Amino acid sequence: MDDGLTWLRLPAAMPSLMQFHEFAHEGARHAGLTEAQVHKLDLLIEELLVNVIHYAYPKGESGEAALGYAVVSPQCLRVEIQDAGGAFNPLEAEDPDLELATEDRPIGGLGIYLVKTMADSVNYRREDGKNILSFQLS
Repeated sequence: MDDGLTWLRLPAAMPSLMQFHEFAHEGARHAGLTEAQVHKLDLLIEELLVNVIHYAYPKGESGEAALGYAVVSPQCLRVEIQDAGGAFNPLEAEDPDLELATEDRPIGGLGIYLVKTMADSVNYRREDGKNILSFQLS
């Protein structure tokens, strides 16, 4: 992959999550992100990768997840997460109604809402049989 990003590919499984976080922290150091930005980065990666781990591949089948990063400018990091699971654009999900009481809200949707509100930009595309979700954090 010659797209200007530095990549890590691992099995889409919970034991891989810590390695993905450590890898993303390398990118954060290169970009000079603040502690608060790194905290946001951790939350975003956790939400997106846990969704890939739990939902991208049919039950009983293993798959791979990939995380890439690039320093866009000082204190600005671009992150891309890929999987080869079924086509799914989480950005098409309707935002949750935060006016409803917690017990009245349907389950799900808060995580991607968190991603959309915490990242500076979030994009999805399907390319070469892969779901590709990217975000920028500054």
